This record gives sequence, C-alpha cells and structure tokens, in this order.
Amino acid sequence: MGYTAEIPRRSWFAYFELLSERASSHPLRLEVEDRQGASWRMEQALPLVGIDVESREQGTLEVTVGTLRREFTHHVSDPEHVHLLMDDEGNLQCIRIEDRDGVRSLLYFEGEEPVPAWFHAGADEAASWA
Repeated sequence: MGYTAEIPRRSWFAYFELLSERASSHPLRLEVEDRQGASWRMEQALPLVGIDVESREQGTLEVTVGTLRREFTHHVSDPEHVHLLMDDEGNLQCIRIEDRDGVRSLLYFEGEEPVPAWFHAGADEAASWA
C-alpha cells in the first residue's frame, strides 16, 4: 500500500544532504509533468550523484545524475513542496518536487536494493499524493 509524507521546507537542506550521501550511485529515473499533463521522461535510470538545495529560502533544487563520463543536472526553480512516496517498510519509491507553477519533478528510485527514506512523518505531516 505505502504512504506519503511532505518534508517541511526547513528540513530540505538536511534531508537532501543525508539522502545524497546515503543513496549516492543508486539508479534514479526522472520524469517531469507540467500542469497540462504533458510529461518528459529520462528513459534510462542513471546513478544519483546528489540533490542540492541552492538556497535555504525559495531558491532552487538541483538533482544530478550520471557517471564519471556524463552528468545531467535537473534544476527545479522556486520549489514549493517536496513529497516522499514510501512503501510499507519505509523505503523510497519516489520523490515529488512541485514548483510554484505546478510543474512536478518525479524522482523514481529503481534498482534491486531498496533506499530507506530516513524520514518519519508525524500525524500533522502526512500528505496526499494526489
């Protein structure tokens, strides 16, 4: 079944720093959806290099994937919300980052080894994935 949780903005920097350290090299597939339903998808999962918060205020989130030969960085300007989709054991299945314009960046964690979410939401932090 799984569950979702929203990471409060004040926790983004620390959370993504921890996740980048512990999930480095884990295969990640990126999909971007705009408000009209159009989407773009990275067909092949690439190893996670890191997820960086460029500013503790509104700023930018940067998701970098790739190998020593080739890296790709996806920029999310003016992020508003970060939601985690986890399985029943608390492993990450997807991170959804939504920007001010309603564009959603979906980071799917693929591969054989699960990635623990390292996040436990309280009752007031539970969120809908809708």
